[in-house]
Amino acid sequence: MKVKVQQGNEEINSIGGISLIGGLYNSLKSVKKADSMQTSKIKTGKIKHSGIIKTVAGLFALGKNDYADVTQFHEDSFFRDCLKLNAVPSEATLRQRLDELALLQEMFALVRSGNVELVKKAPEFGFEKTSLGKYIPLDIDVSPFDNSGSNKEGVSWTYKNHDGYAPIFAYLGTHGYMINCELRPGSQHSNKGALEFIRQCLDMVEILGVDLKNILVRLDSAHDDLKIIEELLKRGVAFIIKRNLRKESREQWLSLARRVGEPQKTRRGKTVFTGEASHIPVAGREDLPVFATFEVTERTIDKHGQDLLIPDLEVNTFWTNLPDEARTVIELYHNHGTSEQYHSEMKSDLSFERMPSGKFVTNSLLLLLAMMAFNALRLLGQSALKMKDALPRKFKVQRRRLRSVMQDLIYIACKRTRHSGSIFLKFGRHCPWFDIFRQLHAMYC
Repeated sequence: MKVKVQQGNEEINSIGGISLIGGLYNSLKSVKKADSMQTSKIKTGKIKHSGIIKTVAGLFALGKNDYADVTQFHEDSFFRDCLKLNAVPSEATLRQRLDELALLQEMFALVRSGNVELVKKAPEFGFEKTSLGKYIPLDIDVSPFDNSGSNKEGVSWTYKNHDGYAPIFAYLGTHGYMINCELRPGSQHSNKGALEFIRQCLDMVEILGVDLKNILVRLDSAHDDLKIIEELLKRGVAFIIKRNLRKESREQWLSLARRVGEPQKTRRGKTVFTGEASHIPVAGREDLPVFATFEVTERTIDKHGQDLLIPDLEVNTFWTNLPDEARTVIELYHNHGTSEQYHSEMKSDLSFERMPSGKFVTNSLLLLLAMMAFNALRLLGQSALKMKDALPRKFKVQRRRLRSVMQDLIYIACKRTRHSGSIFLKFGRHCPWFDIFRQLHAMYC
């Protein structure tokens, strides 16, 4: 049978999930406050500041990160109505208004506040459980963005050996909600400004209503810094920070590990020593209640069975104030690597790595708006997992990737109709995600 292609008059949309995104954004009081802010150069016209914010964050939630992507929605009444826009801005308007808004420091504070409002809606953050307690991890890490071949402001050589930016991110809980981020030039050292960033993150955690005593901060060796440790102790949070060995001898650590560590032979010719040392001070401060947990691996035979003339030593040490045993502390730090998956979701799932603007300050604002989109999708995905009876299939996961959420709940086809003064979204008879969509719509819209 020959298939014929025709265009009808019905309003059919492939992005039905933008109504969920719009419901989340429209509920944010901080975003609405942006309309009262005054800009010096550009008149707002009928497109409010909040409209610009929601338009960009809405595009990011669809995986579209280019100014030109807004063009395809210029005549789309469904996109406009879901985000409660007076009009969908043009590409030029979007670019000009964002450049103007990025010059207002209050705008950055408002977007961060809006993001906190969004994260507050999370059903739970997820925790790490040990024999001595439960901790909500706060993972802070730098992940370079590759912007090679561009002349954008702030692009420079990163430690990943490419030109780009080096933004820092903070994720709360094992479900991966991003509570803060900051764009940085590519050549900036990871620890520069980290103390202020950590303070800001802890303040946000308190605003979320989470007791800091339940927080476990995890940092890599770039943040092995006395001032950071003092700040974390002052705020009463638990932490694990990978130590920077600097000029310390690996052989001395092996000698210590043999004396006080617990050996474990994982295979022939490979022994792993774990333990903790309380006599090692942090930068000479012997009064700090901090332990140095260690994991020393000695290999006399490589993985191919070849005897080694000189044993291969691998030493990993960590500052911590946790009362748990060494192996537990080490395992908790290894779970810090999950944050690399969150970085991947930002870069690949949201396609947000090459920054849209040539101006550093504008890109800084855009990164915060991408954070809002990140959390909106995360919130929908985690909320859907709670509705086990309505799920079209069983999921043996605690967290869904953003790409899966976009495919199942955002890029979902629907027909939009008007009747008796109401707007109806009609889904296909065999739409597998309809029950989930309907429950999420009742929760957030």
